[in-house]
Amino acid sequence: MVAGAAPGSATARRLAARRALVRTVLIALTFAAAMAFCLRDVLASGFDLGFGDRADGLIEISILEHWRNVLHGFGDWRTPIYFHPYRDTLGYNDGYFLYGLVYSLLRIWFDPFISDTLNILVFKAIGFFSALVLMRSVFGWRLGAALLASVLFAIANSLALQSVHAQLQTIGLLPLLFLFVCRAWLAETGGRKAAARGWAAAAAALTAAWLITSFYLAWFALFFGGVFGLFWLRAADRLNPKALLALARAHGTTFAVAGAVFAVLCAPFLWVYLPKVLETGAHHFREAEKYLTTPLDPVNVGPDNLLWGWIHRLLPSFIPPSYVGGEHASGYPLIQFSLFVIAARQALKAAAPPLQRALAMTIVATWLLTIQLGPVSPWRLVFWFAPGATGLRTVVRYQLFLLLPVLILIFWTHRERWERLLATRPAAAVVLVGLLLLENVNLYSAAQLSRSAQTAALAAIPAPPAACRSFVVVKARAAEPMYKAPNFDALYPHNVDAMLLAQLWRLPTINGFSTFNPPDWALAGPTAPDYGARVQAYAARHDLHGLCRLDMRQASPWTMARP
Repeated sequence: MVAGAAPGSATARRLAARRALVRTVLIALTFAAAMAFCLRDVLASGFDLGFGDRADGLIEISILEHWRNVLHGFGDWRTPIYFHPYRDTLGYNDGYFLYGLVYSLLRIWFDPFISDTLNILVFKAIGFFSALVLMRSVFGWRLGAALLASVLFAIANSLALQSVHAQLQTIGLLPLLFLFVCRAWLAETGGRKAAARGWAAAAAALTAAWLITSFYLAWFALFFGGVFGLFWLRAADRLNPKALLALARAHGTTFAVAGAVFAVLCAPFLWVYLPKVLETGAHHFREAEKYLTTPLDPVNVGPDNLLWGWIHRLLPSFIPPSYVGGEHASGYPLIQFSLFVIAARQALKAAAPPLQRALAMTIVATWLLTIQLGPVSPWRLVFWFAPGATGLRTVVRYQLFLLLPVLILIFWTHRERWERLLATRPAAAVVLVGLLLLENVNLYSAAQLSRSAQTAALAAIPAPPAACRSFVVVKARAAEPMYKAPNFDALYPHNVDAMLLAQLWRLPTINGFSTFNPPDWALAGPTAPDYGARVQAYAARHDLHGLCRLDMRQASPWTMARP
């Protein structure tokens, strides 16, 4: 404080206001820089490019358009109008519920493609600011450490690589969930029961909404929270009947409130997904085996990482290429991972605080559960005994979920050492920060969906005739390059075009493609000689009338399918 400026004086108030302004400007500039980095390819294209590709990107937008239609009073929220006439087909894929709400608001001003891109920005902003509030107001970290951790969470190499799967960006909800849980616990232990129950109810409501938005990440949150609770009880020496009974007596009502809210608000999720689990049998373990975490995956940052990509470019010489990139490129840069290993080793010592030790135990134990060594993996136990685990195929995505817990443990353990380094050797501290940021730069771009190209292609398609009651697509685009490979080309382009067109036209289509498909779905290979016969057989089985056929290769693209 300025000499002579007494607390509460006008000078002290002006000084405090000036400092608050400086903090606000610093936070705003840091956030803007982090978001500009995350959206650099989008910005460079003039917002022409968006995250996702020709297949997953359009599937996602079609589901978001479904929610927009529902909010406008059209259709059943459980039944996007693809896979017609099947009902409750939302349960074949992630539900995108929270995404759909934000997207529908953005669609007031923007087209589907810009709205989809801005939707990602909104959830990244939620992640950045909720992480910052969590670290400042709950953990009590100084602004510099909290900002650095929030930036590393926002710009993470793994999240950038996996932006092609838009639902994974809902990881921005995790610090918000942690914030609600921590606020509930602090209020509960501080004797503010009403506030504790309010925060606990908010956490339960967010988790239920997250489940019907992005199942993987919400399930990981429940899984992590359950294991953390067990390890905290052990670390705090409360894993015994007497201590558990005392906890139940002291805090049982708050837990009951959270449980009741979750049970009620989880009903829509169960209503949509349980019938589909019974219908499809969910995933088999053999489907998950190739997506378990390999021993190299914790440091697998992909071959295009600026600092460490050269290591991964060597790996195909020793292991199959499919295990080097793709979903497996979800690991941590080497410096960050090394700091985590050091932090975990220190936090696992008996002298560490129980919460810190429980956090380290949970990260290490749950991470090891996802590891596969040849044919052996402890994930089999989770797969068979944990509720909902059969709904997970790409288990290696758990590394994306662990990003925030890992950063919390790193900064919790190294923060005081970092502050000493900053005070005594500022140049070394600046270099370390620079390296931590630089090792998250990846030259691969997940922004692959061109707004101008997609808009032009869709605009060229004439509206369906008035007699159409539903439609099937053979080709929605007269000429376009093959999508990836023949097997992918046979599955995706015509089906995903039909999904989006159905939502834009509000006209049902029998096409569609999802994680799971209806029992008699046979609409791959639209240029195969028997495609028309398969369509006709499907229409006959389901007694469809007024089915139109779209083929943009023909002079008259629309024809009525034969009854």
